[in-house]
Amino acid sequence: MITEQVAGRPEQPQPTTRVSRLQLAVIGAVVVLAAGIGLVLGLTVLSGRGATALGPSAAYVPSDAVLYMEARLDLPAGQRESLRAILERFPSVDPDTVLGEAVADTLDDALAAALGPVASISYSADVAPWFDGRVAISLLDYPINADPMSMALPSTAALFGVRDVAAADAFADKVRTALETSGATWTSSVHAGVTVWTLEADAMVPMPVSGAGFAYALTGDQLLLANGRETVEALLDVHAGTGESLAQRDELGALSEHLPADWAGVMTLDLAAMLEETRAQLEAASPEMAQALSAYLDAIPSFVVTTVGFENDAVRFDGVSTMPGGDLTPSNGNRALAASVPGDALFFADGPNVGPGLVQAITGIRATLAAAPDGGMMDQQLTQVEAALGADLDDFVSWIGSGAMAAGWDGEQPWFGLVLEAADADAAAQRLGQLRALVELAAMDPATQVEVSTEDVGGVEVTTVSTTVEPQGGVLPFSGVAVQYALDGGTAFIGFGDRFVEAALGMEAGASLAESERFMSAVDRFGGADNAGAFYLDLAALRVTVEGAVPEIHATPVYESEIRPNLTPLDYLAGVTRVEGDEVVSRFGLVLTP
Repeated sequence: MITEQVAGRPEQPQPTTRVSRLQLAVIGAVVVLAAGIGLVLGLTVLSGRGATALGPSAAYVPSDAVLYMEARLDLPAGQRESLRAILERFPSVDPDTVLGEAVADTLDDALAAALGPVASISYSADVAPWFDGRVAISLLDYPINADPMSMALPSTAALFGVRDVAAADAFADKVRTALETSGATWTSSVHAGVTVWTLEADAMVPMPVSGAGFAYALTGDQLLLANGRETVEALLDVHAGTGESLAQRDELGALSEHLPADWAGVMTLDLAAMLEETRAQLEAASPEMAQALSAYLDAIPSFVVTTVGFENDAVRFDGVSTMPGGDLTPSNGNRALAASVPGDALFFADGPNVGPGLVQAITGIRATLAAAPDGGMMDQQLTQVEAALGADLDDFVSWIGSGAMAAGWDGEQPWFGLVLEAADADAAAQRLGQLRALVELAAMDPATQVEVSTEDVGGVEVTTVSTTVEPQGGVLPFSGVAVQYALDGGTAFIGFGDRFVEAALGMEAGASLAESERFMSAVDRFGGADNAGAFYLDLAALRVTVEGAVPEIHATPVYESEIRPNLTPLDYLAGVTRVEGDEVVSRFGLVLTP
């Protein structure tokens, strides 16, 4: 199933028999297996920072490839030790097994399942001798077509690093011969000095989409598998110097300066290429929608690079992108929103530009409604809603600056709330007052079963909107469900339930999340408080909360003996996004207990 370099070897004859549906399924399984290897093995390690050099496979991939993922089975120096340190924390995992033959055994089973009816192939005996440990998956393009009768698959390729060409050639011959014996038909051609083998499809097999094929080639350092001869030829052309390769892309070098130098998994995503195709399709379908959504498309970064791997006590995910445009361009700042959140919060996330982001979302909704078949009626309904509110929907969110969301458990029930900084405090008071007046008007009708009440908490007026709807039948009870809000100077608090707002306004000194050493150390680890966004999920506290809220869980033997010991090592998830020069850098991690 593979190609070889042509030097010293005559071109193969071109058979004309046909391949059955079964053979197509088998080949498809092999391609899926290749993709699966790339995804599974994409979980590996990080260490020091510097230029992130892609492997030799990137020299075959066009610079404008939409997606490129590369993973390493040959763990770089120090990575295996870091992985072992993590695995040793989980009692149900045997590090020696995982780091020994487990991966090879898994791939042996996968190949046996995929090719069992056709050939006796194993990873250990037939692949490992020539495979250098690097595998890559790439989507060269991103075709979009709204017409279901002319759908096209993206040009897809899997690239396996080769350290022994002769062994790889023997493997290719073995698989191809076995498939031919089972009725498959291959044709060979030469491109850029390399033999390309193409699987011929049975004329009776329906092909509802273009790009549904299979071809492969073997070069001096790569085994190329793709969904068609044209894709393989495109890879060979790039490697031969026709056009710029992904490895040569200028943006890759600039962005990689912010990423680890050693990694076991890396991905690049060319959002600009995807967006251009999306924009073209939108303009063809609805110029009005394309115009309305242009703000979205222009505000998305053009190129993204991410890495994944392990430190001794964490799984790390680092990503960097070009700077997005539009009104949502991020910037660093110390928003201090965590100072308004109770210190026992289990979850927290914050960021700037919340209001402009919501305005863009509303713009998108309007554009979608306008393009819908019944858009006129829906747009009229939206107009009626805005008339009742006394302002456009944009005006009800445009006053918001930075914002945060948080959730937790107070010992009796969960709570969830928002903390919003008012870019315009007067506008915030006006809009919240309008909403309150509208709800009070509705509450005058007994049929609505809504109540509005106010109380003073620390000198701040807190408004509570609750329902008195009684539960019916087996439906969950909704009686007493409340939304609370308060405006304290330039900060708005909105709580779902009746716990968050009062707890946030009534906090004693030293009781906020910002004064939690655990939270701040997590933020500092991944970038610090001066950032463009932060995320925190306390996994250890969440586990304790669930165990306390559901005490009977301790009486479950399987939980105590198998589940809980493997949950205990999980400490927290955290991440920070920062603007560094002309790039946006995000660093996240799943951290384990000390």
